[in-house]
Amino acid sequence: MKKLLTAIIAGIMAFACVFSMTACGWDGGNSGGDGTSVNVDKDAMKKAYGDWTGKTLEVYALDKGIGTDWVKDAVRKFNAGTGAKITSKADETLNESLSVLLDARSGADVYFSFASQLQWVQWAKQGKILSLDDIGFNYKEATEKVGIIDGVRYTMPYTFAPTGIIYNQNYINEIPSNGEFVTGTFPATWQGLLDMCDSVNEKWNKTALGQKVVPMSYGGSVGDIKGFFYGVWAQIDPVGFKNYWEQTTTSVAGESNKNLLVNDGVIKAVDSVAKLLNAKKNEQGNYYPSNAFADSTSHSNLIAEQKFLNGLSVFTLSASWFETEMKEHIEDGGYDFYRFAPTPRVNVDNPTAVYVNSPAEFFMIAANGKNKNPQLAKAFLKYMASEERCQVFHSTTGTPAALQYRVNTSSLSRFAKEVVEATEGATLAIAASDQIASLTGAINLDANTVFKTIATTEYTPTLARTMVESMYKKQVESWNDYMKSFNE
Repeated sequence: MKKLLTAIIAGIMAFACVFSMTACGWDGGNSGGDGTSVNVDKDAMKKAYGDWTGKTLEVYALDKGIGTDWVKDAVRKFNAGTGAKITSKADETLNESLSVLLDARSGADVYFSFASQLQWVQWAKQGKILSLDDIGFNYKEATEKVGIIDGVRYTMPYTFAPTGIIYNQNYINEIPSNGEFVTGTFPATWQGLLDMCDSVNEKWNKTALGQKVVPMSYGGSVGDIKGFFYGVWAQIDPVGFKNYWEQTTTSVAGESNKNLLVNDGVIKAVDSVAKLLNAKKNEQGNYYPSNAFADSTSHSNLIAEQKFLNGLSVFTLSASWFETEMKEHIEDGGYDFYRFAPTPRVNVDNPTAVYVNSPAEFFMIAANGKNKNPQLAKAFLKYMASEERCQVFHSTTGTPAALQYRVNTSSLSRFAKEVVEATEGATLAIAASDQIASLTGAINLDANTVFKTIATTEYTPTLARTMVESMYKKQVESWNDYMKSFNE
């Protein structure tokens, strides 16, 4: 009867949502959708952000890995403090519809979504999004140039998501020591990582759900391995990594540009990842990544993470958003074994490097917003950039914000604290800049194709160089198309 009643109530609520997005969605008043009051210092809020009594605004937010609870909370408190009547909507398909919405005068005023560098640059050049220069933001050094073209800021990058390895501590406590890998401690060196994989495959006969546990799971179809590779490259050659993304030339066809990519550091990084994938031939004569699932190249990040939580792999490639993205699965399974580690070091003499997923998730203000109140929109974004909101975002999502703020570790989960600890004293690397070569997307790397090839091809000593040269060739071939799009 209890289950039946719950189902009936859920059905009624879902039915109601169809006819009343306000009732089931995000409340624009001084209370949440559950009727709870919001306690804020109204005088302080109005002094800092203005008195917006009765003024309306719409905010659309992408409802993906980091969720939207933090946006909902901000809307409620901003309304309660300033008298504004902001309404909000969570949208899982916002990435796909954003371009159309920016053209529509009935669309939202403020968007939080994802877009490629070329996309938002085009929107800026076409006058579809507004300059944010008059707001003033205090960004972290690694992100201060992201969202800028010709010296003008058009987007407000918000996420600062360190990538790395999520591993099963219970398994690490069981896997036999081997070479540089010591039972109980996740390896900090690349050789230790390879030694651990060998131990899993050859010395440890662990099964889960009737399957042999493999060392690694990763989303081969969504770029998990690409971000991982960037972390390896940044650790091997941090200066070269930064110089590559900040190259100032307007053409990638010259030898100087080629040398920024086709060099010993990048080749060593590709070769390191190739050795981790460790492609071997199966009974059918096909090569597959022997340290991962045979079909890893077609996996999504969600499949890879779920397999990890189900105990089918020792570690998975992910980022700070893992805990939020897998929240329901973690809660349902009562999992507490997962831990975060930075990418192991290839060059043991170099400091640890952490690749931060390029902050392409950002806020922007539509030029043709529904309510045509850009000053209110800017006041809301100023509030979102405050220390209070950055702290709420961090504690809610487990992912740091891209702006400068004091991290309140007492409000973080164990996992989120591990992410913070991994970045302390590390080299932080981002694959983006405000230079044309980066803004056009012309120097973006076709790494997914490269590592799919590596995972399904016999390894040779020259394989890495061949793959790096293929990435550069792809850039040269695509340059004119990128520049044409950039100038449209």
